[in-house]
Amino acid sequence: MLVIIVALLVNHLTETYSVSFTVVVPGDPVVAHVGSTVILPCWINPPENAEALEIRWYRNEEFSNPVLLYNDGKIQNIQECFRNRTSLTQRSGQSGGLKDGDVSLRLEKLTFQDEGSFHCEVSLESSYGSKAVDLKITEPSTLWKALFFTVLILALGLFGLILYKYRNKLTCTKKGKKIKEGKEVCEEETTEKLTKEGDINIEELKKHAVDITFDSEHLHKGLILTNDCKIVRDDPGYDHTGEGFPLDLCAFGAQRFTSGSHYWEVDLAVGGSPPKNYWLIGVAKEGAFTVRDRSALTPSSGYWFLCSDGPNGFHTNTDPPVKLSLTPRPERLGVLLDYDEGQLSFYNIKESKHLLTISTTFSESVVPLFNPGVGDKSMLRILDCPKPVESAEESSQPLLSNNSSDG
Repeated sequence: MLVIIVALLVNHLTETYSVSFTVVVPGDPVVAHVGSTVILPCWINPPENAEALEIRWYRNEEFSNPVLLYNDGKIQNIQECFRNRTSLTQRSGQSGGLKDGDVSLRLEKLTFQDEGSFHCEVSLESSYGSKAVDLKITEPSTLWKALFFTVLILALGLFGLILYKYRNKLTCTKKGKKIKEGKEVCEEETTEKLTKEGDINIEELKKHAVDITFDSEHLHKGLILTNDCKIVRDDPGYDHTGEGFPLDLCAFGAQRFTSGSHYWEVDLAVGGSPPKNYWLIGVAKEGAFTVRDRSALTPSSGYWFLCSDGPNGFHTNTDPPVKLSLTPRPERLGVLLDYDEGQLSFYNIKESKHLLTISTTFSESVVPLFNPGVGDKSMLRILDCPKPVESAEESSQPLLSNNSSDG
């Protein structure tokens, strides 16, 4: 009985492939562009189930190193440069594919090196057939090029719009910044008399120097003041229970200003210690000595300042606040109050750099504002800043540091 069954199976296989088949491929080259996926068509005719056949796809003179070799019902080998990007168009469990004699090759992620002839050879014992499919690789189609350039133009247009919208922030990086009504704007020509490409003339600033001392009568109880009213720091016993910067820990200058230009300097690295991480320096309206909460420290309430809040960086109290990146951290801060022009300017004296200018309108008497923060080893000291002795020759010199005479 077993012999009969084996004989019937052999007879069935003989009948299945008794008629010799031919390999059919398209007559014209297959064209595809770089990076795309392509099918190299190849069929056997008449259509037969090709799952039991040997299918070899190879390139010219590379028979022994096939692109893909299928045998014994599975893929046996794939050439190294085609790994993970080639397969047969077999659809397991469905009609079509190998079951219907479709032995086409699928190639993905095409490169220019893939261009050329691909031989499709199908064989089983005495039945054999082989044909070549030519593959031509092109650049992306005109449509894709057009789409690419359209997207590129839109992206450039959007980038240009962003640059235009934020042009003031970008163009002010060299001249310095001015904060006006909560926004950064470029410095006007009147401000350029104190800065050129960020550099400043320290001696020119000191022409407006005034002697500033702390007002001991309006000193927060959590602060310690030296007898000369020049140095202040947080009391080690002060318990800061709130979150964030201790805005209430304020000290005020004893001097009042209602007009003119006034300049003073603050030492933030007293005694060679590292620069302070926490401080607040600016001006306040006279009489605004009591700070109840964080929301009270606004320009509308009579406060204008620059704050260093440790790892949270630097910011102004404008609405909205403007965050700044100041590197290196200032060791000595210069402050220039131009009451009549409504400008409060800050300078990194050691680096001879203008940092920013807050622009507003002063209508009442203002006083210098200080806050040493908490947690720093360093103290905050108001420096003696005598006016420079000006000779007749010096009085004729320009306000800016000018290197034009070098040439």
